[in-house]
Amino acid sequence: MAKLLFTAPFLDDLAQLDERVEAEVWRKLELVQSVPGVGTSLVEPQLIRSYGTSCLKIAVFGFDALYERHPAADDAGDEFVVVLGIISQRRVR
Repeated sequence: MAKLLFTAPFLDDLAQLDERVEAEVWRKLELVQSVPGVGTSLVEPQLIRSYGTSCLKIAVFGFDALYERHPAADDAGDEFVVVLGIISQRRVR
């Protein structure tokens, strides 16, 4: 199981969402923690410019949660997933 690390921008974005969406974000991140490759690498060019070429996204109620994987980054061989942010899908299109 991967270890999740949260960036300050992600936590700031999360605080702006309503409780229903926030709960779904946490549910989707549990899935990412269990299966880090579950997200898609088909990321819009403007998100790649903002978050880098290695970011993945997973859809959550009209938002995309963006993250990147860091395989076996600790002595125990655990993978790290850095959660970068949440962005409205409308804002990207």
